[in-house]
This record gives sequence, structure tokens and C-alpha cells, in this order.
Amino acid sequence: MPFVSHLRADQIVIAPAWHGFGATVDGLLDRLAAASLLSPAARAEAGSAVRAREHEGSTAVLDVGIGVPHARIGMIDAPVVGLAVSSTGLYEAAPTVPIRIVALVLSPQAALDDHLRTLADIATTLRSSELRTLLLRATDAPTALDVLRRFTRGLP
Repeated sequence: MPFVSHLRADQIVIAPAWHGFGATVDGLLDRLAAASLLSPAARAEAGSAVRAREHEGSTAVLDVGIGVPHARIGMIDAPVVGLAVSSTGLYEAAPTVPIRIVALVLSPQAALDDHLRTLADIATTLRSSELRTLLLRATDAPTALDVLRRFTRGLP
């Protein structure tokens, strides 16, 4: 299932005020909780799990300036995705390498295959420089979601 099918406009943040990896993760988790997709306990578990995963190795794709922080947690029944976009950058994964698009992925603990397929779909889809440019030009979440939907319709 394409990652875009897990997104609604209320799961997307355009030009957030936060900066830094931790603030980006927290901001997206807060957005997902506000959208009633994460309970307070699941939000707390997700924050710890995403940070632990990132500590193992960066989830940034440096050559295209995207980040895909992710974790599998036990307190959700279906995959949850949040997206943040900032033309000025959300954090630097390495000095002078701004990460401008972040797709946060949470999956149920038992859903390893689905989790890996979602991550692969994000990495493949966001490799498109055309799509990244259109996302970075989006002025609001509904526009960003529309761009993603229109773009992914044309993919095999």
C-alpha cells in the first residue's frame, strides 16, 4: 500500500517553527496525536522508539535531503505516517546537509514486511526531484497532499 494512502492533510505540517531532529520528531508525533492517530501512551512509546532507532544509524537520505525516522511499536493497529516539509530545512543530518522533507513512519510491532514496504515506497517516491520541488512549493497541507496523490497516481 503506498505511503500516501496513510496520509490525510491533518498529518502534514508545512514550514513548521521547530528545528532539529528531536523537535521534528516531537512536532510530528504531536500532530499525529492531535489527529487522534496516537494515544498519549503510544505517542510516548513512539518518541522513545524513533529516537532509539535513529541512535542505531541515521534514517536520513542525504543525497536527496529527506529523513525517514521510523519505528515499530506495540500500541497501534495500523501504520501511521506524518509528513513535514520546510524549504529552509527541518534539521541537518550532517553539517551543511539540510533535511527539508521528513516522513515519520510508525507501524505495528508485528508488521515488519508492511513497515519495510512503506519505507521503500517513501524512499522511492521521494527520490523524484520534481516531486520534492512541488512539495517544497506547497503553501499548505491540502496542497501538499494533492501533489503527492497526483504524483503517485502516475507511478507503477
